[in-house]
Amino acid sequence: MGKGGPLMEESLWELLTEVNWKMIALTLLAGGVLSIIGDRVGMRFAKRRVTLFNLRPKYTSSILTACTGMLISLCVIAILAVVSESVRTSLFSMQFIQRQIVDLTRQLQDSRNEQQVSSLLIVEAQQQLTSKEKELAAKETELSDLQNRADSLRRTTEEMQAERDRLAKERATLEEDVNRIRTTLGKLQEGRIVAFSDERLGQEVIPEGVTTEAEARRYLDRLNERVRFEVARRSDAVPASISLEEDPESLQNAMQRILAYDSRKVVRAMVPQNIAAGETVRVVYRVYESSLVFSKEETLLTRVLRFKPSAEQAETMLSYMLRELNRMATSSGILNDPLTGMVGGIPANDFYDGVERLAAAKAPLRVTLRAARDIYSEGPVSVKIVVEQNVSVDNLDSLDEDLPDLSAAAERGDSSVPAKTTARK
Repeated sequence: MGKGGPLMEESLWELLTEVNWKMIALTLLAGGVLSIIGDRVGMRFAKRRVTLFNLRPKYTSSILTACTGMLISLCVIAILAVVSESVRTSLFSMQFIQRQIVDLTRQLQDSRNEQQVSSLLIVEAQQQLTSKEKELAAKETELSDLQNRADSLRRTTEEMQAERDRLAKERATLEEDVNRIRTTLGKLQEGRIVAFSDERLGQEVIPEGVTTEAEARRYLDRLNERVRFEVARRSDAVPASISLEEDPESLQNAMQRILAYDSRKVVRAMVPQNIAAGETVRVVYRVYESSLVFSKEETLLTRVLRFKPSAEQAETMLSYMLRELNRMATSSGILNDPLTGMVGGIPANDFYDGVERLAAAKAPLRVTLRAARDIYSEGPVSVKIVVEQNVSVDNLDSLDEDLPDLSAAAERGDSSVPAKTTARK
């Protein structure tokens, strides 16, 4: 109640402020004035006993009173019509307004019906939109799957194209290799191969004290001349006619290693592939450190025989000793020939001379291989054969007792069994 009182007073005040007090005042004033005028006119007619239409004065007064009331009403209506537009509209346009109200009501109803239909259409359109959105989402998902498949197929196609290109390159490379092999085979059959792949055509020792590129270049030029002479010798050509090409990368690496620090080195000239007569010789340089491995007259390998060998056994024994010396020298750091695996050799005359001396010596005898000169890492290993006869076998190294000798082999006629050996440690 406390809250409702002020709200009601505010509504009442708004209602009173909206009332047309001017029109009410004019209406009251006009009614009062006309009432007074009508009353005065009636009194005068009554005093004078005026009659209308031969009626009695009483009835004439009533008629005048009624006319005065009608005039009052007409004046009030006229005043209201002049003052208020709403009253004029109600008096002179009521039927029109009613027809408009009916028309507007009908239009409103039609609009409401249309709104309902539109609402139904909107609902149906919303349902169709939802359905289309679902279809669109499904199509987008399908499109995304197709796009992923297309991307996967594109990547697969690119990979297959790359693989095809790689295979094409490999095929071209293989065809080149086949053609080169065929050419090499043809030249080999013709006896025109002068150097084989990874074969050493020459080597040059570079002593200590070489510190400039010009000095190193002189040694490399000397090595190249050796290569030309070797290829010319094999192909029955003139050294000046041999075309030689240096591998740039190996040349740069060789220069860097030669000049890196001052020490004795050896440079080997290798060929990376088979070279036929008349072809350009492509040289690859390899640089190794060089150091003294065996000194001159140093004992490299010793064997003791308790019996007198035959010539065949002597040859087998020396061959075995040379093979063992080759393994020992390789393990000691001497560079071997990449093509043959050997570190050196002995002239045939010296070898068979040693066989003869060994076969002619009296048992027990000792065979010693000694270094014929100072032997460095680059080789070759040069040896001389020393045969001693009637040696004492009482003071042999204990290691010799673990090695078999050729006495049993002599009885069996087997020359493949090694004799007791003393090798350089």
